[in-house]
Amino acid sequence: MTVRILALVGDCYGARGGIARYNQDLFESLAVGGAELLVLPRLGDVAGLALPAGIRQWPPIFNRPLYSLVSLWAAWRHRPIDVVFCGHVFMAPLAWALARLFVARYWLQTHGIDIWTPRSGLQRSAVEAADLVTAVSRVTRRRLLEWADLAPDQVRVLPNTVRDIFAPGPAAPAYRAQLGIADGPIILTVGRLASTERSKGHEAIFLLLPALRQRFPGLVYLIAGEGDDLPRLERRAHELGLGADMVRFLGYVPDAELPDLYRLADLFVMPSSTEGFGIVYLEAAACGLRVVGGAGDGSADAIQDSRVGTTVDPDDPGALLAAITAGLQGDRVDPTAIEAYRRPHFAGIARLLLAELMDRPLDRPLS
Repeated sequence: MTVRILALVGDCYGARGGIARYNQDLFESLAVGGAELLVLPRLGDVAGLALPAGIRQWPPIFNRPLYSLVSLWAAWRHRPIDVVFCGHVFMAPLAWALARLFVARYWLQTHGIDIWTPRSGLQRSAVEAADLVTAVSRVTRRRLLEWADLAPDQVRVLPNTVRDIFAPGPAAPAYRAQLGIADGPIILTVGRLASTERSKGHEAIFLLLPALRQRFPGLVYLIAGEGDDLPRLERRAHELGLGADMVRFLGYVPDAELPDLYRLADLFVMPSSTEGFGIVYLEAAACGLRVVGGAGDGSADAIQDSRVGTTVDPDDPGALLAAITAGLQGDRVDPTAIEAYRRPHFAGIARLLLAELMDRPLDRPLS
């Protein structure tokens, strides 16, 4: 029997960022297993894109009241709906209501800080009503279970997966020249530069650059990513006297170009304190790049042992300086260290979770 899934998400096809990629990887894994998915995004335009078989995505609707009305209409038009998938806790009340109305199972996906602190009122009730909750890391699962009245077996870890384009090899021959980077070691951070996510550690690295330059002449720090916090970070680098020969803001780097960027660099550094997981750590390691992440958040799931890199206290400059120094002096990563995060393993777990969800008794009439 084909499983029909209505997916309420913030980002998916046609959108950028780690959550959009996570949703795409998950939905494609389920579609290959025979599921049919109707995706309703808040952001992401698929005009001109060819979507995988079994997946349809409607045009984005950012307006919340209109999104709710369209979700209701879409579920009615495409019934029967077997599963309502919710990609963000803010949409959990809507997903819960649709699941009750259409007698469907309700799957909630959680990523990081969106679920680390207790929710109240209707949002909390909607979280606790989920038939299945998946979390990208053990820390997200643990923090959710600290405040939500959910049975432990209802909350399962389904971490990010790394795509096959991320593999070892030389960077494109002219890539360094294309970026205008002189000879010298390169440390790299890739991630969204949002004012709501100022905990990725860019400024902590800024403060260490003079000392790193003394040990590694010609070292340059590359920052890939876009967002509303970019102007502030540029000003901060200028205030610290860090010129373009020391810090380079690359803006948005397309996915197809990211493998060359990882292969060009000598060390990936993102000492974040609020990562739900951090797919960029896996992408870098898959390309052979050693990584440094922050201790205490979901980064530990991506950086599980010294074969991949190390985690440090983001608020300890001495520890961060030592970790970067050691990383620049270390060997390249053997990509087999992150083989468990490749698509076949991820897809197998995703389809198993869906099968388990469908096997659970369902008695959800609207009362």
